[in-house]
Amino acid sequence: MIQFSNVTQDIKLLKTPFCGSWAGVTLVKGEQNVLIDSGANSETVDECIVPALKAEGLEPDDLDLIVCTHSHGDHVGGHYRLHQISKAKIAAFADYADKIRDPLKYNKLIRAPFPKYSPPPSSSLKGVEPDVFLRDGDVVGGRLRMVHTPGHDTDCVTWYDEITKTAITGDSLQANGTELQGTGLYIDVEMYRNSVKRLLDMDIENVIAGHDYLPVGSVALGKEKARWYLESCLTLIDTYQILVDEFLRRGIRNLPDVALELIKHVGGRIPQFIFLPMFTTRAHIASSKVK
Repeated sequence: MIQFSNVTQDIKLLKTPFCGSWAGVTLVKGEQNVLIDSGANSETVDECIVPALKAEGLEPDDLDLIVCTHSHGDHVGGHYRLHQISKAKIAAFADYADKIRDPLKYNKLIRAPFPKYSPPPSSSLKGVEPDVFLRDGDVVGGRLRMVHTPGHDTDCVTWYDEITKTAITGDSLQANGTELQGTGLYIDVEMYRNSVKRLLDMDIENVIAGHDYLPVGSVALGKEKARWYLESCLTLIDTYQILVDEFLRRGIRNLPDVALELIKHVGGRIPQFIFLPMFTTRAHIASSKVK
């Protein structure tokens, strides 16, 4: 049976299928029912999200607001279908609303720097016009505060539940990446580092991520485990930099070669397409002091 699993007070996680693994959709029930992320496509909505809502005693029209952690296809691919079948309002980070309006455009752009190493774009992606425009610090549903946590991408946010002190991070915390990626994925080292530090400075008791990240998993319950999760992500940034610096000293300079070395040295599985590790590797090369 497809259903949300309870994580903490009125916060539930649904693991929707994505490329042989899963992408998380989070339901927060309260004075407003808020859905965070929408899976990869319309089929995910019809075959997973709608049945899971029904198991909660909810119909799509019982959703008040649909938000996202960022605009990558596996997190907003269901927005269009949910907009079709429900009265829920679509919220967007005001500075990046165009990404919600045309996610396919940005799906193509993220592949453009490394076309030889990237899969085809997700052509099924369709955009929607947002109803609500939010900025860093805004609160929705009477409990969820939007915290801008860029690094993985520029529009990444964490939804911080002020009732349970739960950080719903999407892909903002990468650790060592998912089993599909090979490494963690971020486009800017310092941007990502600052986001992890920002979360470390907050009073966080639980973490719910958008995927199962190595080696930390997808959920950390309790202040001690949540801090370990965050600190592990921070430590891995330094580990990546040390490794990339060493590869450069050895004379390994070709970006795909450096990315492959990084995957091997952090124990990742080499994916069919290495464009995601190449972004991270390029960011660390840009941050390196090795000339």
